Formats: sequence, C-alpha cells, structure tokens
Amino acid sequence: MNDAIRKARVEEIERRRTKESRHAPNVMTTLSEFGEWVQEHLFFLDYAPVIFTSAKSGFHLDRLLEAVRYVAAQLQQKVPTAILNRTLQDAVERRQPVSARGHRLKFFYATQVKQAPPTFLLFVSRDELFSDQYKKYLADQMRRAFGYEGCPSSLAAKARPKTIEAVRKFKRRNKPVSN
Repeated sequence: MNDAIRKARVEEIERRRTKESRHAPNVMTTLSEFGEWVQEHLFFLDYAPVIFTSAKSGFHLDRLLEAVRYVAAQLQQKVPTAILNRTLQDAVERRQPVSARGHRLKFFYATQVKQAPPTFLLFVSRDELFSDQYKKYLADQMRRAFGYEGCPSSLAAKARPKTIEAVRKFKRRNKPVSN
C-alpha cells in the first residue's frame, strides 16, 4: 500500500475520532457526510431530491436537469376530486387524527384548487382541530399517492358550515315578491 494513502487513512481515522469532541471543526469530506448534514439541517425540505453536482467539472449536471424536468412535469397534473377523496379516506383510515377537547376532526371532502404548487382544500368539521403534524402526514400521503416527488404541497382546511338553513332564509327574504 502506498505511504501517502496509508497516511491519509490514518489522518481520516484520527479526524473522525476527534470529530466527536466539541472543539473539533465540523469538516465534511464525503458525500454521505454531506447528505447526512442536509437531512439533519434541511429537514423541512424532506420531499426534495438531493443531487450532488459540480459547476466546475460538470459532474451530474445532467441528473440535475433531469430532476428539474421530472418535478416540472409533476406540477402539471390535476388530480380528479373522486380519486383525491378516496386517497384522503385511505390516509385517514390508516392514521386517525387526534381528538381534542372531546371533538374529533371529520373530513367531508377535498379538492385540488391549484396545480403549481399542488394545493388541496379540505372541508372539515372544525379547522382548529387540524394540527400541523397531521397536515404534514396528509401532505406526505398525497405526495406518495400522486407522485409529487420533489414538489412542495399545500393543504388548507376549511370548516364546513353547520347548516345551510341560515343561507336559505337569507335568500328567501331578499327575493322580490311577484304579484
């Protein structure tokens, strides 16, 4: 084995040992270490693909452009309401929302209101019961079901009115009476 390689290996082993100490600088030497750093610090972008590139050498620029085209193509799809509601129902059956104050969050139906980024409007019993954790869970389920890999998605909850009686009464009062 070459002495330079052996020396580099010994230095790397020593660096990794001292890395655990608080005084050592956080130097990343491998792509896997940088990948771990990305997952740890950019956790809010867990849906986005991570592609290592080099502008200097052109390393993996073709993969980057391929990923951009792939994500752009996904943003063009429109999900039919019936399929969206079936997917929502399956996701809710797999993991029920947590009930709060004796009330349970009920989902009535959902619809896609925007394509880029995919935005879904969910009609629920009480929008204040729709927690951020459950919103993230449902967004992940929608992303998996419809192939929105690499795309941010947005869920908005809207409380359904309790009754429609008040709306009907208002419309009857304002109609002109014909003789």
